[in-house]
Amino acid sequence: MSVHDNGVATQAPKVGTAGNYSEEDHETWRKLCERQSQLVQGVACREFLEGMPRLGLDFTRLPDRDQMSQRLQRMVGWTLADAQNEYLGPTEWFEHLAACRFPVTDYIRRPHELDFTPLPDLFHEYFGHLAFFTDQKFADIARRYGEVYLKARSEEQQLAIARLWWYTVEFGFVRENGELKIIGAGLLSSPGELQHALKPELPKHPFDIRRVAAKPGAAYSYHDEYFIIDSVDDWRAIIDTYARMEGLEA
Repeated sequence: MSVHDNGVATQAPKVGTAGNYSEEDHETWRKLCERQSQLVQGVACREFLEGMPRLGLDFTRLPDRDQMSQRLQRMVGWTLADAQNEYLGPTEWFEHLAACRFPVTDYIRRPHELDFTPLPDLFHEYFGHLAFFTDQKFADIARRYGEVYLKARSEEQQLAIARLWWYTVEFGFVRENGELKIIGAGLLSSPGELQHALKPELPKHPFDIRRVAAKPGAAYSYHDEYFIIDSVDDWRAIIDTYARMEGLEA
C-alpha cells in the first residue's frame, strides 16, 4: 500500500480476499512474481535481494496475510494491517507505521494490468515492500517516519514527509558500489515503470530534501524524474535531518 500524497482515498475493486482467490488470481500472481524476479536481478538494491529469501513468499500461490503477519512479527516485531482495499490518507498511513503495522490490501490486479496498475494491489505490497521489513534497521526507519509525521504541526510539514517517503521508499534509487540500484518498492513491483525508470534519458537527481518536499508524486502515471540517495543509511538521515530542520524532534 502506497501513501497517496494528495490524501485522496481510491477504492480498489474487491476481486479477491485472503483465502478466497480464483485460479485466475493465483495465475496473475505467479506471472507477476516470475517476470518481476527476473527483471529486478542486477538492478535491485542488496537489501531487497537479501530480504526476499527471508520473507519466504510462495511465488505460485497468493500469500495469506495472517501467516505473513506472524512471520514478520517474529522477525522484526511488525504486523500487517488491513488497508481496506484503498489508498490510505497520509495520516492513517503514518499512524500505522508509527505503531509498527504495515497496511496491505487483499486486492490483486487484473490480468490485463500486469505491466502497471494505478490502484494499490497486494503484489506491490508483498513483493515490493515486505522484503525490506525483514531487516530490523529498515523496520525502525519506517517507524521513525511515522513518528515524525505525527509530530508535524502543519499540513505543509505532513505533505513534505509523505513526499520524502514517496521518493525514497516508493520510487527511489540508491548508489551501491558506484552503481545506481533501485530501492523503491513502487519500481521493484511494477514491470512497466521499472523499465521506464531505467531509461538513460530519464532525469535522476541527487536527493535534496527541499526539492523533493515540493515535488508531487505520480500515483496514476509513470514519473518524469527520480531521486538518488547515497546509501541505505540515508533513509534514516533524511527523516532525521528534516525533523531537525522543522523542529520536530522533541
